[in-house]
Amino acid sequence: MKNITDKTKKWLTIAGLGIVCVALVIAISSQFKTQTPVDDVIASPTAVTDNENNPAIDTGDKAEEKEVVIQANEPVAAPTDDTAAKTDQPVQNLQPEVTKPAAPTESQKTDKTQKPNGEKVDNVKAVDHDSVKKPNTTQTGEPQGGEKKDGKVYLPGFGWVTETGGSGTTVDGDGDINKQVGKMD
Repeated sequence: MKNITDKTKKWLTIAGLGIVCVALVIAISSQFKTQTPVDDVIASPTAVTDNENNPAIDTGDKAEEKEVVIQANEPVAAPTDDTAAKTDQPVQNLQPEVTKPAAPTESQKTDKTQKPNGEKVDNVKAVDHDSVKKPNTTQTGEPQGGEKKDGKVYLPGFGWVTETGGSGTTVDGDGDINKQVGKMD
């Protein structure tokens, strides 16, 4: 018997695994085939003779044969959920039955003393919004935005933040959008 070299072993292993992969692909793809539906023969109304005597024995008397028509398509009643009737468990409803509220009448819609849902409304006087004076919202204990103290700046909503200064750069505005700006390391 001949000794097999490592190179031959490697190629035999690769070939064997390739064959296994092909077999698996074929097996998996055969599972995804769509089966053509077999034409189920729908029973059409057919004539059936009913002989009072043994039907295997033909008596030759055609007058006694009755013709019966059988219809294959009969309406089937929809199944009902009778689990509460079959068990001693109460019926569980996830949500209460939804009902639409009654529409308000025209008098309820136009009545200014109550809302359409029936809530009473206090006397509300119309106010000219241009003449309303805004209350002073500044508090004496809170610093104003932009106030500087000990090298920090107060920003409303952020508090005291260390001031970093403006470290931005100016970009040449010659209109070339494909021009590299800055270092791209």
